[in-house]
Amino acid sequence: MCGRYVLFSSLEELSGDLRRRLGASRIARAGAGEWPANYNVAPTTEVPIVREFRNEAAIGPAHWGYPPKTVFNARGETAFSKPLFSGSLPCAFPMDGWYEWTVGEDGKKQPWFTTATDGNPLYAAGLCKAVEGKLYGTIITVAALPELDWLHSRMPRILVGDELDTWLKGAGAELVASPNKATEVRSSKADRRVGSVANNFPELVGMNRR
Repeated sequence: MCGRYVLFSSLEELSGDLRRRLGASRIARAGAGEWPANYNVAPTTEVPIVREFRNEAAIGPAHWGYPPKTVFNARGETAFSKPLFSGSLPCAFPMDGWYEWTVGEDGKKQPWFTTATDGNPLYAAGLCKAVEGKLYGTIITVAALPELDWLHSRMPRILVGDELDTWLKGAGAELVASPNKATEVRSSKADRRVGSVANNFPELVGMNRR
């Protein structure tokens, strides 16, 4: 966990949501163009991340997973003691939800899609670092909320309320080593075709598409 997620919110929607969340007059953009909606984001994909850049919040591209072994998750409890993450800066991964798998009654893997109950984007704490001129990011995970423990013992560290601003400003090492605060999320069965990264369409998320 977390090895796949979903982002269909546009950059315009994310920028508006971030201005509201951060109380900012603008959200700077790094790079040009849009990201297409992605219903099956997998490690190594170039994705948008949010970070502080020149003293303001900015959204721009990074490759999901630290080289050389594409480390796409970092445990919040130990991330700041691992040599791999030395020199990293805080960032956040915007997402509309993430996938996790259980074993179904038929013995086959059953994917589930977890998203915010209010339909707004979620922001998962992450770390980012430039390596040989390219920016890479990894998602921080912590123990799952009690209501999601049936799904997996770990989940992304979702930044709620003023946690997003605190984390982006670099004052959150203890914050991401602690469990998630109460987060209003819901989970429902997703299409099993999400198991192949070649599949990428809205029906993968089941009935949760807003």
